[in-house]
Amino acid sequence: MTESKQILLCGVGGQGIVTAGGLLGSAAFAEGRHVSGTSSYGAAARGGECRAEVVISALPVAFPFVTTADLLVALSQSAYDRYLGWTAESSGVVFYDTLLVSPAVAATQRHIGISATQSTEEVLGSRLGANIVMLAAVVEASGAISKDSLVKVISERSPDRFRDRNLRAAELGFSLGSQVTGDC
Repeated sequence: MTESKQILLCGVGGQGIVTAGGLLGSAAFAEGRHVSGTSSYGAAARGGECRAEVVISALPVAFPFVTTADLLVALSQSAYDRYLGWTAESSGVVFYDTLLVSPAVAATQRHIGISATQSTEEVLGSRLGANIVMLAAVVEASGAISKDSLVKVISERSPDRFRDRNLRAAELGFSLGSQVTGDC
């Protein structure tokens, strides 16, 4: 891992963006990394834009917010449109949900489509868990944290009634992420 990785997850309320950011930060912390995490959401609890910012570093984090995202993870078009400009222009990587986001034609960042929502519906029977599928795909493709750390945190932090579903969602995401080629 480079000295620091800035990751911005975005979508709308109700998609589990803040939960995914918390899982990512907790897994990185469990690996002994320095982590800062913040979240923001609109006035509407569901349907309003939200984001989770996670800074993962080998050294203490000097500034707790994402200044320029190395990775943008987008689960809605409106959030993608808003936060694409926060992503490093030539070196940034954007992971987007292929069902919910259409990438900007003129974008200079590398874009990687992940069929998180569609695959979650097909394999798990509903959209519940698409956030975990996307997060696991990003972890698999980018190597930001280890898969084992993410699985452990999901297992420990998931409510009993969702644990098995969330672990199945993670496995689905790892499978989708393994299909990504090239460096992230």
